[in-house]
Amino acid sequence: MNINEFEAEILLFIQNNIRCDFLTPIMEFVSLICEYGIVWIVTGLIMLCMKRTRKCGFIVLTALLLSLIVNNAILKNLIMRVRPYDIMNELAYLGIKPNDYSFPSGHTAASFCAAFAIAQNRPPRYGIPALIMAALVAVSRLYLGVHYPTDVAAGIVSGLLLAFAAKWSVTKLYRAETD
Repeated sequence: MNINEFEAEILLFIQNNIRCDFLTPIMEFVSLICEYGIVWIVTGLIMLCMKRTRKCGFIVLTALLLSLIVNNAILKNLIMRVRPYDIMNELAYLGIKPNDYSFPSGHTAASFCAAFAIAQNRPPRYGIPALIMAALVAVSRLYLGVHYPTDVAAGIVSGLLLAFAAKWSVTKLYRAETD
């Protein structure tokens, strides 16, 4: 069994054994509020408004911008992986049908960029809920049938790396301002 077959089995398992009337609206809602990274953009903008969270807000927004460029503008168009529901006739997608490529998951990458940025720059009482929300987004993308597991895994790794890059960049800018 190759990786594509294994991923297809995972998605079909989710569809046939986990999808239910109770979870579906929850997963659709979680995915919807993270459409275009909107919940994370709003979070970053709110953080900009308060002096004690301003730097973290800049890090969140910088990470999201990096994710948009790296994941959505470059990687998706370079790799051009077709969505699973376009290949697997037995897989039914739920929610809004994306019109871009599958790899990496942009929802997951943006969510983990923001969540990792918050987790590394704010107390755990903020970081832990952000990471839980990001994890729910990642799971929702599989549940809805719009991404392969490796799309989601790549989004998580990308989010982590870009959050660190954003923190490094913003910290350098803050230091340059005080020098």
